[in-house]
Amino acid sequence: MKKLSFLKAFFIMLLSSMLIIATVSPIIYSSVYDIMMELTLNKNREQAERLATLVSLDLERGKSTEAALAQIQAMLESTPQSDEHFACIVQHENRVIAHPKPSNVGKDVTGWTLSDGIETKTYTQSAGEGLPFGGIQTRTNGTQDITFQVPISTQPWAVAVHTKLDLIGLYTQTILKNIAYFASVILFLLLLISAYLISNQKT
Repeated sequence: MKKLSFLKAFFIMLLSSMLIIATVSPIIYSSVYDIMMELTLNKNREQAERLATLVSLDLERGKSTEAALAQIQAMLESTPQSDEHFACIVQHENRVIAHPKPSNVGKDVTGWTLSDGIETKTYTQSAGEGLPFGGIQTRTNGTQDITFQVPISTQPWAVAVHTKLDLIGLYTQTILKNIAYFASVILFLLLLISAYLISNQKT
């Protein structure tokens, strides 16, 4: 049996490895993307629950809706937030009633939808139903967020926490790039060792 040269053995294994990586990469990307989606949705739910509980307690203690809204509006404006991740309050009449950007208070959200992959509701329908609901929110201009809504007791309001959907792709790419960097170094060393052992084995 003819013995393989080191370079030939190395390049055969390198080519095989590249074919395998090209095959499984889309599967890995999809899996990591789904995990990031789930983690983000859960994080938004936790934040929405905390804020909804705070407002609900104030209302249950007798604070007027005007005073409660003024307090939450001041809180949202003073809390560091961005266009990529923020919280707001909506009511079932298709209107934003509290938002980190005061200019967005009163915004009409008619036509916005929220989908969890199984059920799709209008943005304010889910707020008015009084049940927690989350998924991908789609605005009428086509932009999308990962959004979770939690109802506020005694009022047809809901706290909605948003994260830009585009960020999930960026998070996923960053994670996979970091993994790929270390994995490529390890793979290269393994290929060198394997090629050396194959090229030096007894015929």
